[in-house]
Amino acid sequence: MFKPSHMARIRLIVHKRYSKSVMSALQDIGVMQIESLPEAMLKFFDTQEGVEYKEVSDYAQRFRGLEGLLYPRGTDKKFSFRDERDLIAQAQEVHIDERVGRIRKELDSIDANAKDINSKLSLLNRIPDFTGDLAILNNKNIVSYMVYGPQQQLDLVEKRASSKEGILKTRLQNAIIFSVKRGNEKEFADIAEGNNRITAETVPQMTNTAAYNKKELEKQLGSILKAKMALEDELSHISDKMYPLVSALREQFDIEMEKYEVLNKVGTTKSIIAFEGWVPQESLANLEKIIRQVTEGRFVLEHIRTKEMPPTKMHNPATLRLYEFFVRFYSIPKSEEIDPTIMFALAFPIFFGFMVGDVGYGLIMLGLALFIIHRVDHPPKKSRLPKMITSFVMLLITPKSLKVLAKSIIPGAIIAIILGAAFNEYFGFQLPYTALFNVETGLGTLLVVSGWIGVFMVEFGFFLGFLNKWTNGESRHAIAKLGWMMAGAGFVIFGLNILHGQPMELNNIVAAASYVLLVLGILVIVVFEGMMGLMELPSLISHMLSYTRLVGILLASVILAEVIDIIFIGGWHHSILLGLVGTLILVIGQLFNITIAMFEPGIQGARLIYVEFFSKFFDGNGRLFKPFASQRNRTIAQFKLGETK
Repeated sequence: MFKPSHMARIRLIVHKRYSKSVMSALQDIGVMQIESLPEAMLKFFDTQEGVEYKEVSDYAQRFRGLEGLLYPRGTDKKFSFRDERDLIAQAQEVHIDERVGRIRKELDSIDANAKDINSKLSLLNRIPDFTGDLAILNNKNIVSYMVYGPQQQLDLVEKRASSKEGILKTRLQNAIIFSVKRGNEKEFADIAEGNNRITAETVPQMTNTAAYNKKELEKQLGSILKAKMALEDELSHISDKMYPLVSALREQFDIEMEKYEVLNKVGTTKSIIAFEGWVPQESLANLEKIIRQVTEGRFVLEHIRTKEMPPTKMHNPATLRLYEFFVRFYSIPKSEEIDPTIMFALAFPIFFGFMVGDVGYGLIMLGLALFIIHRVDHPPKKSRLPKMITSFVMLLITPKSLKVLAKSIIPGAIIAIILGAAFNEYFGFQLPYTALFNVETGLGTLLVVSGWIGVFMVEFGFFLGFLNKWTNGESRHAIAKLGWMMAGAGFVIFGLNILHGQPMELNNIVAAASYVLLVLGILVIVVFEGMMGLMELPSLISHMLSYTRLVGILLASVILAEVIDIIFIGGWHHSILLGLVGTLILVIGQLFNITIAMFEPGIQGARLIYVEFFSKFFDGNGRLFKPFASQRNRTIAQFKLGETK
């Protein structure tokens, strides 16, 4: 939990007749990151795609397209395929491609036709007072345009057109029809150009009156929509019956394609196939057990000694795993260093809840987080939220990441509710009970508490840095971390002496201790990090004091909420009108404060951890463990880790 999984680099050699079974086993259990063979070994092996690659690729492409043409259907049913031969045999039993393709083609044609009819109906609905034959508007000599928009703009266009030759106009109640002599279209375009408040549409060629055409078009539209419903029912029936199988076949063919894609990383000869890569140490025994069963014991598995940096597999309990998102956002830990996920998971909710410190705000954040989680898990068919807002949110963050953020806020919101009750803060109002602690009158105490939090976080960060470096054999850097711890402790004792008015002479044991710690710490830093290390000394103090922002943000939120509440109450004491204005200010102001309370504590809480804490021990720049694994939703794996068949 405190360190990523210990990784082992292995080489696995099996007889070629077991290659597909071994590939399936590796893909199903998903514990090996397959790497390219070293150059020194390539001269002994070939790398190739495999002769069946094209056949599987064609099937994968076919079923991806077919799945996209069918209507999605949810089902708990899962399919199992014994091997590639069984997969292809079941794929050959699917004979709906031509039928589904024909239905989709006819539906596309109907949609295009309906769009054209609706466009004509929209135009006819704008000129109900045109009683003439529409045929006169378009012929070999004349082309007509309908222009509509605000009356003032129509008058302006009409005035500009009156000075042009070869342009006739028919003024209607809500539009103007301009009939232009063919060849003079550019002159009409010059009239409408630059006026974005009007719309000009070409009048389609039609005969008879507008009312007659409207009636006929509506009849046609009803007829094709009826045909569309019949086709959709037919496609829906096919989808009900075939979508689960088609989706499962597509998934399995994609999985088979992934096997061929890693073939350029493995080595093959006429008789053997060799894999090389990284496996978590805790998974080695099960991996060997499954390979032994698949190959009937005919394999070679050897450990490879290497100085290459292993990939990182973060190893945290499920309750803390969502905070890996924030650590990865900062940087991937190296495989040999401490994984700071647990520290982030403990510190971030406390910092967040402390800075919010209000029952009302905490409840709103908790409710919003639960709403987001439910919305992502159960998206509605039609959203009632403004499309502009949802589109903007989806542009910034994916639904999966949004769900992670929502889950991470829940512990902080609960802490905010608890502390808010202790502070007696409810949207800035106080309930009739005595607070366990008053934020405003106890400001000095809160500052001291935040200062000690800063001292602990910085010193603990250096201690973790010492452990990191020492366990990895970097003794010089480890001792330097101890120097920073001594310097930090010296600064703290020195500062406390001054704050409490204690004598600073050497006969004061506490003062002397601070001097000794400072001098020893600085000497250790200079000896083991060089003179450049001294450049960071000022940041040591600033990082400790930086944690006082916890109190600053809490106090700002409390005072702003109270000011808004005072305006609201004062307004109702004066008059109804001022009371209504005060109510408006209350709603807008509290919404504004809630918005700040949602973002500022999150940003500042993460910053305190990233900058003031992680920088003391966390190097990062690791590479994420990416095992060769299959993602299954519709199919059943042949092998599972820890199980044999």
